[in-house]
Amino acid sequence: MPVVDRREFGGRFGVKENSQRLANYRYLEVQLMEMVGGWSHTTPQLALKATFGYHVYDHAQAANMLGERLEQLRSGRQYQEPATDEFAQLCEYIWNLDSVVDRLVAVYRVIEPHLVSTYVYHADATDPMTDTPTVRLLRHLAGIGQSHVAWGQAVLDNLTRTPEERRHAMDLQADIEGRLLECGGVTGQGIESHWLAFHSAKAEEKAKPRVKRGRGGYRYAKQCAPLDHPVVEEPFWFSDNRDDFRVYEVQEPWSIEDFRQKFHQLLYGEVETTDRMGKMLAEFPDLPWEMRMELAHQMWDEARHIEIVAKAVEDELGGELGYGPWTLLWWWMQNDPDPLKRLTVTNSWAEANLMHTLREWRSEAEKRGYTRIAELADYLQADERTHVMLGTDWIRELTKDSPERVDELVSWGEDAVAKMDAFWARESGNPTARQDREHVPFTFLKAKKSKSEVAQGAVAGS
Repeated sequence: MPVVDRREFGGRFGVKENSQRLANYRYLEVQLMEMVGGWSHTTPQLALKATFGYHVYDHAQAANMLGERLEQLRSGRQYQEPATDEFAQLCEYIWNLDSVVDRLVAVYRVIEPHLVSTYVYHADATDPMTDTPTVRLLRHLAGIGQSHVAWGQAVLDNLTRTPEERRHAMDLQADIEGRLLECGGVTGQGIESHWLAFHSAKAEEKAKPRVKRGRGGYRYAKQCAPLDHPVVEEPFWFSDNRDDFRVYEVQEPWSIEDFRQKFHQLLYGEVETTDRMGKMLAEFPDLPWEMRMELAHQMWDEARHIEIVAKAVEDELGGELGYGPWTLLWWWMQNDPDPLKRLTVTNSWAEANLMHTLREWRSEAEKRGYTRIAELADYLQADERTHVMLGTDWIRELTKDSPERVDELVSWGEDAVAKMDAFWARESGNPTARQDREHVPFTFLKAKKSKSEVAQGAVAGS
């Protein structure tokens, strides 16, 4: 059978313009990663927090793949740039929106639909043969973006039920669309059309000349207001009263009731970790890109854990979410201006402890025939290992030339652990817990193992 190849050489974009546009897209993907991540801890709904974790990692992967293509086109792998100062200012305006509905409208009704449309236009307009990698990449990213848009629309339909709420959402959408049009969209070239019948493209074969931005373009910082704890929906609640936590005490260890208490408390940790990963992505844009990718991946992991643990509490263990309190012991660390301090206790101590805890849960569940609980604990433990390695490897990397910095992190971490120990031991006659603060086993202090030793350890723990 003869093969018909209808492709033709030629497209609107040369290598330079192609690269510039991909850099504009990468800028927006990073902005979306940071915005959605940074909004998580002030978004009350657990279902939204969980999906934010998925979308943050999608945007991180998109930025990473765009970087790979930029490198192939002889531009820097981490090249990203807003097309105009006005577009950067629009991103800042959206970042500063303070209601859940307004944020969702801006991202899922305006910015992501615009990005999807731009990706499809670019894939149609570039050379289909010489630029096939870009075509394939952008069509892939357009499909992911369209799934985000569909999700956002469904959520907004649920959150805007009254005529007044819908009118507000439509008014805000119109305002942001107007701002987007005025600044020329993500490429600064205007809102470009495709698939329009009877429209001659001849007059638009060449892209408009670009305004050279240089290195002095508009930049802004994302800073989250410090809070005592994440914002969560009812019936979840926080307490610093030790007595409130007695609701989690049980008579029979390793009973279904005991596992219910354990998983319910674990849920809070999964939510806070989802939120803290997103907050770090928003507040520390200058961390190494590879590290940021790992933070985004952990946010995705923790978002999945929210869904897994919540479902286990309700469907497997017969509990109702929110029956017990949420501790205030952890979140204060996430307001510290030092990103490594935020990882010292959480990733390099607590998650290492959680690995051992989950192994014990799995073992005890297997003994009692709780097969589903054992399986869940096993999967959760597998994820936690990567989170421990994130903290361990990056703290070592970023402090390798500064032993004083390591000492600072250790001292700070020991103080934090002591505060937590003191809270849990607040009983009569025992006002404090850990007396020996010099032996908190932070994983970045341990001797570095070879790959074979790490593999053997993983097998031994299975």
